[in-house]
Amino acid sequence: GARAVLEYQLFYRARYAEAAFASCQGVRLPATGGYAIATMCGRYGAQLCTAQRWLDFQGDKNNGLAPLQIDFRLLPNGSEPG
Repeated sequence: GARAVLEYQLFYRARYAEAAFASCQGVRLPATGGYAIATMCGRYGAQLCTAQRWLDFQGDKNNGLAPLQIDFRLLPNGSEPG
């Protein structure tokens, strides 16, 4: 039978994830003036969004955007994947 990838894990250094999140955090949508991150963090909105919550929403197959489930794992800075 046919095989398909339905879910995978993605490992990021915490430092990288935090920097990526910080680079998006202040971006505003011209049409509304609201923060873009508010629509990218699910139920947490802009105020309660964190790097992990942001990534969790991006990888949630139920968000209407992700093609499959992505489990983002943040590694402590300086550690190696196990």
